[in-house]
Amino acid sequence: MSVYDNLISILFKLPDGRSLEEYFKNVLLVGKINTGDLQSDVEFPSTGLKKYSSYDEVIADFVPTSQFALEANAVFNQKNNTQTTSQIQYLMIAEQGASESVADALNKAKSVDGKFVKVVPVSRETADIKAVAGWCLTNDRFCDFVVTDVDDVAEIAAAENNYAYAIFRKNATDPIASAVASTSTCGYFGGKDGSAQFTQLAGIMPETYSDTEISEMNSSNVAYYTNVSPIDGGETDSFGYNWVIGSRMLGGELRQRQMIMHYIKKSMGLMALEFFNQKPVYDETGNNLLLSMAEKQFRSFQTYNLVIANTADQTGYELKVTPIRTGSDSIMNTDTEAYNAKKFKLTGYYYDAIVGEKVDFLFYVDPSDEQVEQILGE
Repeated sequence: MSVYDNLISILFKLPDGRSLEEYFKNVLLVGKINTGDLQSDVEFPSTGLKKYSSYDEVIADFVPTSQFALEANAVFNQKNNTQTTSQIQYLMIAEQGASESVADALNKAKSVDGKFVKVVPVSRETADIKAVAGWCLTNDRFCDFVVTDVDDVAEIAAAENNYAYAIFRKNATDPIASAVASTSTCGYFGGKDGSAQFTQLAGIMPETYSDTEISEMNSSNVAYYTNVSPIDGGETDSFGYNWVIGSRMLGGELRQRQMIMHYIKKSMGLMALEFFNQKPVYDETGNNLLLSMAEKQFRSFQTYNLVIANTADQTGYELKVTPIRTGSDSIMNTDTEAYNAKKFKLTGYYYDAIVGEKVDFLFYVDPSDEQVEQILGE
């Protein structure tokens, strides 16, 4: 358990300071680097991780025919992913050693540089896909991966894993998952960002599926890339669009909604650290400071279309700090454990901007002297 875990507890039902932008703009590619993948004069770093800001940087290390280069080309070739108007900031490549599991490689990569929200496995093997999905569920990250058989993800779906997004492809080497991951990697997930649904992919050809295949993918929450047209038959694709179809994670939750919840959770954690940095006193003054900072955060969530805007008929969010010593509902009278630990308590709800569903949350902040000293380095 880290110091952060001791300081902050955020439970969901259902900025001045640091920016989350790079965390949300990076994609991590993980896989075994085999003989022939690297250029002849290149040795991959012993840390097992390297960051790239362009496709040219990748092919300086990897031969163009390597699966890593194919995936990188798909990442940097998507709309708005050029170097001058970049959505993605870095493609991070993590090497899975010959004797390492996928989880080992991901743990090592996270310990070197944990600034990534998306993981894409190079492998299409069922065991590797399951391992990546399990690791992301445990480590609070998202993963996108290719499946060539819908049955391969049945176990992941049965576990209700809402961190895993699967996209079907008949060609196992097609880098479509990397393309999808990079198109929804932004600092904010409002508007259309965050959802792969209706995305058009550069350099990826659509596939044609039977009604039976489409029904199977839809019922399994597996996405696919195809031409959607109101007119059936050959040579009619010009009347439609090539789109990613599939808006849900394997666990059934909307992809965009999961990303919004994740962003809010991380943003509130950063806000708590800023709150600590002002050395709050455990009284109503500290309570009022916490409420003010939280209000500022949620107003920004409305600005970026994560939380619905206030209207005459509905309030997009509501926040309340629990009184510390005053009244029968105070922390001192109702939550002795929290009071003795000097925990501030923020409760509330928000309505998600995607489906307008209410999300309740409980947010504890614990600025005990010892823990504050640790995080402030005093």
